[in-house]
Amino acid sequence: QLRAALIAAHPQYGQVDDVVAANADDVKALAGLGGATDKAPFGSAVADFYLTNPIARASAVMAECSAVAAGGYAQAAE
Repeated sequence: QLRAALIAAHPQYGQVDDVVAANADDVKALAGLGGATDKAPFGSAVADFYLTNPIARASAVMAECSAVAAGGYAQAAE
């Protein structure tokens, strides 16, 4: 049902193993929007890679990985 609704709204998703040509007028319209760009570098939207899903958040091992990555554990001097 979901797939059928998706294909009904966006027919290109029904064409498996086929590249659908873009409508040049649509691309031209988007290019004409313009706007200023920012010189700042892209940042990550992920605050903590080791805790990005519920299974990882429930894992003691992943919690330890997260703490190590955040600098929560200091290595013993020998």
